[in-house]
Amino acid sequence: MLKRAKFSALRLAEATGLAHILSSSPWRSHRLLILCYHGISMHDEHLWDALYISSQALRQHLEVLRQARCSVLPLNEAVQRLRDGSLPDRAVAITFDDGFHDFYSVAFPMIESFGFPVTLYLTTYYVEYNRPVFDPMCSYLLWKGRDRVELDWPTIFPRAITLDDSGRQRATAAIKQFALEKNLSAREKDDLLAELAQRLGLDYQDFCRRRVMHLITPEEAKDLVGRGADLQYHTHRHRVYRTRERMFAELQDNRNRITSFGSADPRHFCYTGGFYLPEYPALLKEYGILSATTCTPGLCADGTDPFLLPRLVVTPGLSDLEFRSWVSGTADFLPKRHTEMSEGQLVEEETLAKT
Repeated sequence: MLKRAKFSALRLAEATGLAHILSSSPWRSHRLLILCYHGISMHDEHLWDALYISSQALRQHLEVLRQARCSVLPLNEAVQRLRDGSLPDRAVAITFDDGFHDFYSVAFPMIESFGFPVTLYLTTYYVEYNRPVFDPMCSYLLWKGRDRVELDWPTIFPRAITLDDSGRQRATAAIKQFALEKNLSAREKDDLLAELAQRLGLDYQDFCRRRVMHLITPEEAKDLVGRGADLQYHTHRHRVYRTRERMFAELQDNRNRITSFGSADPRHFCYTGGFYLPEYPALLKEYGILSATTCTPGLCADGTDPFLLPRLVVTPGLSDLEFRSWVSGTADFLPKRHTEMSEGQLVEEETLAKT
């Protein structure tokens, strides 16, 4: 009922011209929309996970930004002008999280063709160890093998698991827990993925050849920098820590890799999985970071905490109407869904798993 009422309000705002008036108003000119993308489907990933959208959907979004005459700004300039109160009309910044290969092969060339700047919050461990990222690949393989009735794996499951939606969730959690308890190295986790694929009747090496769930390579990162992409902090291991020393070490590891790709010193941070602790803003400021983005939907305004900047997380469930309404600003007036933070990003222990 609430969703139906929301869509009715957004359609009414467009039909009456209210959305157009708002988009050109002083109110909107004092606000920044930060878009958050994760993956652009190279194959069927958008059918699997809510953080992947199709390439057609991305192109449509870029067309909306162009047709609405949005001022698409580099993130650093956008944050600076937000603070200074000098934002241009319909200010937007485009960001991508993680750095999967599809950003390099699909998303960036498309954004580049529109002449828009883009920021990649890059997590760097799997850039160096360029194999499928364990967590998402585990989930993806189970989804690809969903036609099998059950998965029998006595080493990990006490009994066979039915591969329906809930069963796949339980299987994913059990495999991740097994890897954690055994303190598996990245290579050992890759071997575990290969065994999972074999048990599901899938060709793991074919996925690897097609770079499914791979991050960009160091060479691709350097090419992106040379073509104008902006690389910023997203931690080295896609993990955050409670202690100042461990968190600073994680940021330094991330920084060292980013600058080795030819990028300028990163100054902006993206919370992994949208997760943050109350002490993180002060900690990041002490480290020398200028801003941090969340996964909480909203427009950034003059008084927004620069270390808790909201972003619109783009998913396949975001309709064209909703996207246009966020660009104009009308969506910011309506109730928003609560965003769950991914607490699995927080590492409590002080020792790192084997690498």
